[in-house]
Amino acid sequence: MKHSTTLSMGTTVAGNPYLIQAAEYITPGLPYFAAIGIDDEDRHIRERVQTACETVGYAWPECRTTLLLLPTNQPKRPGLCALATAVCIMAPAGTIGIPDLENTVILGDVEADGTIPPIGEDVDLTALIEHAREQGIQRVILPAADLAQAGRPDGVEIIGVENLNDLKR
Repeated sequence: MKHSTTLSMGTTVAGNPYLIQAAEYITPGLPYFAAIGIDDEDRHIRERVQTACETVGYAWPECRTTLLLLPTNQPKRPGLCALATAVCIMAPAGTIGIPDLENTVILGDVEADGTIPPIGEDVDLTALIEHAREQGIQRVILPAADLAQAGRPDGVEIIGVENLNDLKR
């Protein structure tokens, strides 16, 4: 069994930011990818993440892969947590070149071709990053197109990426 975790963020219905933990478990069994903790209408995240990982050369596990997005009772926006999901799935293979994942929040979506689109304008990145800093997070990875909107908060390293390949070793 292999296991990895990454962090992302979400917002409550009232707009308050909260941390999301993505935990991935690879276990023996027939190939299957389950995503728990995301609404049914957002389940397409599975196919998009799998396709993006395979497009950049990651060999998808030939066994059961379970992704758990915690807390399960809070809404998740695929546009904020899909990139963290992809990193979480790729991390156990040693293909991700991000040190100290447990102190890194990963924000953003991922397209089927591995590109990372900008986060929607309706997301207050400053509030998300400030909340992450208050929680002791030292690094935030987000789409390169959103670097200007993120600012330069004290005590938090901000890294912009354009493609899933930017995170590989």
